[in-house]
Amino acid sequence: MSSEPLNKDYTLADFMAEVWAARVFVVGGLIFGVLAAVVFIACATPHNRAQMVLAPASPMNMAVNKPANQAYGKSAGALSENVTNDMSFSRFEASYKGTEVAGLLLRDPEITAGLVKDKAFKFSRAQDDWSPEKLAEYIAQRVEVDPVGETSLRAFSYLHPDKAFAVKFLQRLHNITDGLIRHGLRKNVNERIAYLNQALSETMNLDHRRPMTDLLMEQERLKMLVSIDQPYAASVVVPAAAGIKVMWPDAMLVYSAFMMACGFLGFAAFSVRKMSEEDILAGLSSMKVKQQDWFFPESGNSNEKPEEAPKPLTDKKAKKKPAKTPKHKKTAPPEAAE
Repeated sequence: MSSEPLNKDYTLADFMAEVWAARVFVVGGLIFGVLAAVVFIACATPHNRAQMVLAPASPMNMAVNKPANQAYGKSAGALSENVTNDMSFSRFEASYKGTEVAGLLLRDPEITAGLVKDKAFKFSRAQDDWSPEKLAEYIAQRVEVDPVGETSLRAFSYLHPDKAFAVKFLQRLHNITDGLIRHGLRKNVNERIAYLNQALSETMNLDHRRPMTDLLMEQERLKMLVSIDQPYAASVVVPAAAGIKVMWPDAMLVYSAFMMACGFLGFAAFSVRKMSEEDILAGLSSMKVKQQDWFFPESGNSNEKPEEAPKPLTDKKAKKKPAKTPKHKKTAPPEAAE
C-alpha cells in the first residue's frame, strides 16, 4: 500500500508520468487510429464544394411618380414596400428552402438523377424516393448561406460528389426562387392595375381621377420592369463555380480526430488496468489466514490459536480416575503404628 497522503495535489508532472507509463497503450491507440482513419477515408465518397455569391437586386420601382407620392404618401409607400430590394432579398433567403421551390426542382430529370448520386459512403444506399418535403429539408441542411463580411452579400455553397451537378443545382435553385418571387409580384401588380382601372371607370371627379391615374402609371411601369428577364430579388455577383479541392472528407481533420480518440482510449485502458491491479493487490494484502485446530504455537505460525479455558471434569470421569498417591510418600505398616 502506498504511504502517500490521499489529499496530495495532482500536478502536471504526475500526469506526464502516467502518460509515460502508459506509452505502450497510447502508441498502440495512435497506430490503430491511423489505420481506422485510412479505412474511413477510403470508404467515404469525395465531395466538392460549389459556391455562388448573391446580392440584393437593384430596386425595380425607382420610376415612381413624385406627385403621386406627395398626394398619397402613405398609400404609395405601402404599395412600394413589397418591391424594395431589402425586403425582396429577405424573401429570397426565406423562400429558397421551401416546398414550392423543391417541387419545381423535382420536375427537372437532371436534378433527380444527380440527387441519387449524393451519398456519404461508397457502400451506403442512396435515397431515390424524393418528395418536395424531403428535398426542402435536404436543401435546408446541405445548402449553406454565409454573410460576406459586413456587407449585404451572401455566399451560397453546396457539397456534392459531382462538380457539374453542384454548379447546376445552385443555378437552378437561384432561378426558380427568384422566378417565384417575380411571379408573385407580377400577380399582385396585375390585380392592382385591374382594381385601378375599375376605380377610374367609376370615378367622375377629376380631382380624384388624377392621383389614381398616377398610381396606375406607377403600376404599369412596375409591371414592365417585372416582365424584364433579369433577377428581381437576388442578383448574381459571383457565378456558381466548383472548387478543385475535395472538401469532404477532410484528411487532416479525420486523421487528427481518430488519432486523438484512439490515443485517449489507449490511455483509458491503461488506467483501468492499473486500477484493477491495485484493487487485487489491496484485496490480497487485507486477507487473513485463519489458524487451523491442529496448528501448534511451536510451529512458528504467527496466527496463534486463542487460549481456551480448561474444562472441568465431569462426575463420570472423576469416578473412573481415582486419585494417585505420590510415589515418594509411603504409608507405615499397621504393626509399626501400634
